[in-house]
Amino acid sequence: MAQEMTPTQLQAWRALYRADTLLFTHIENTLRARLKMSYFEHEVLRILDAAGGRLRMAPLAEQLMISRSGATRLVGKLEEKDGYVARRNTPEDRRATWAELTDDGRKALKEAQPVVEAVVATFFADHVSNEDLRAASRILDVLADANPNDDGFDCGL
Repeated sequence: MAQEMTPTQLQAWRALYRADTLLFTHIENTLRARLKMSYFEHEVLRILDAAGGRLRMAPLAEQLMISRSGATRLVGKLEEKDGYVARRNTPEDRRATWAELTDDGRKALKEAQPVVEAVVATFFADHVSNEDLRAASRILDVLADANPNDDGFDCGL
């Protein structure tokens, strides 16, 4: 049986949850209102761009922390409705599907990035010193490293 949380642990968890939920909601609502894009759609474009414009679906799902079927649905929406991504197979490995960023996807990412940065600055970074940001990064990295996404964890998509 799990040990009961201390008041300090509970307070830290609730603060993390509250801050994460509020920031995510601000980003999601702002992206949807201004660009008709969800935060996860933005993340697909950002991840593909960081990977040089293309990535296999399995590593994409892993980076998004969603199931492969969730990634497939998300990429399918970005491909069919928006034309931001194209799915491709290669002759070398017909079983693997790659997601590729299109020119329209690059343009959408370029439009979305300043929106995301402004929301993160306004609701997060502008309120915390660089020293505290570095400390928060270290703490959150410890938490992420202690809880790897190697068991098929799916955050909800």
